[in-house]
Amino acid sequence: MQSRFSPAASGEALARPRRRLIAAMVCISLSAACLVGGYEFARSTAASLFIEAFGSGPMPYAMSVVPVFMVLVIYCYGRVLTRLGSLWTLQASLGFFAAAFFDAYLALRTGSRAAVVAFYIFAEIYIVILVEQFWSFINSTLNQANAKMFNGPILGCASIGPILAGLFVGRFASVLGSKMFVLLTSLSLVPTAGLAYAAYRLAGEPRPSAKESGMGGGALRLRLILEHKVLLFIALVIALSQFFATATNLRVYALVETAMPNKDVRTAYLALLFMKVNCLAFFMQFVVTPLLLRRLRLSVVLIGIPVVHMIMAVLMLGIPALPVAAWSLIIFKGLDYSIFRASKELLYIPLSFDVRYRAKQVVDAFTYRFSKGAVAGGISLARMSLGVLPGWAFPAISLAAAGAWIAAAVPLGRSAQASPPGR
Repeated sequence: MQSRFSPAASGEALARPRRRLIAAMVCISLSAACLVGGYEFARSTAASLFIEAFGSGPMPYAMSVVPVFMVLVIYCYGRVLTRLGSLWTLQASLGFFAAAFFDAYLALRTGSRAAVVAFYIFAEIYIVILVEQFWSFINSTLNQANAKMFNGPILGCASIGPILAGLFVGRFASVLGSKMFVLLTSLSLVPTAGLAYAAYRLAGEPRPSAKESGMGGGALRLRLILEHKVLLFIALVIALSQFFATATNLRVYALVETAMPNKDVRTAYLALLFMKVNCLAFFMQFVVTPLLLRRLRLSVVLIGIPVVHMIMAVLMLGIPALPVAAWSLIIFKGLDYSIFRASKELLYIPLSFDVRYRAKQVVDAFTYRFSKGAVAGGISLARMSLGVLPGWAFPAISLAAAGAWIAAAVPLGRSAQASPPGR
């Protein structure tokens, strides 16, 4: 699809489409705020209900099976996309997950333990499937020049949702009860759908080219991943980023458990930690991300991010203290939610509809959850074999992941420089 908002346009003809572009980006940003705000309800509730039903021990096993269900959901998504197109596939996805969470709410009220597992798995799956559809739309609507300006603020506006939702959960969880947030997760998808529909109507529905429409290759066009080396490098970078994130997360949780045996003190500390994450990401999204993307080459940004994380991993190894590990996690998530996401999405803009809407679900959504599950499964196996892992093992994994991430970011940066200009 050729963008209707090309910089080549001029005069009043440019002003009208640009106003529609801005309105579409506002709508999709507000829609994303509702989506990720609802995910904040789901994420905290799913973990809490799972621990209540089964304890924390089996959680890595649940994380390990998520990729299996991801394969099925992504395949169904690809089939629906072929039949309905991008707009109505998004609407159908939102309706399906809203109904699934409503059913989970009803089942949880009966005390069903199976519903707890189903809700945990769906909460892990739905957010990445939907978020990638949002970015497929954005990448199909903006050219690279506009994306460097808009991507940061889009993320910043979206981050308002989880900030408000987190405050709401902290204030009303004991009043409403955890299960009520499952219902609120379902209801949050209603305004998400309405605002996303408005964004599509304002900007136009991205469609495949005539050539793509007549091509085979399966529902997900997996051959495209092999045809475009940049997609392989993106998948590798995402996987390594999740290796770093999971190991750093576990290090923080282990240190918090030792330093703060009182659960209420521990909960308050973690709430403050993630508030720092959201504040850092908010600042990065509105101020730093647009500045860096417009001033620096994309290859420099892509390589610089893991360099920062490698420095933090070295500090974690040298100073085995909670503040160092906590700030390593805060910086990782702050960069991940802002400059990393915004810069990575630029790589999709010059590519075809099928890459942006089909292959992207495998490269981004599946790789994200598969990597998380693989690390969780590997650590579980190591614990079964060795008993207790030494504390230094987690920052060592983080350091190795960051080093490999830098190595993968170098060819990714070259691919970014060699890619054709965006629409």
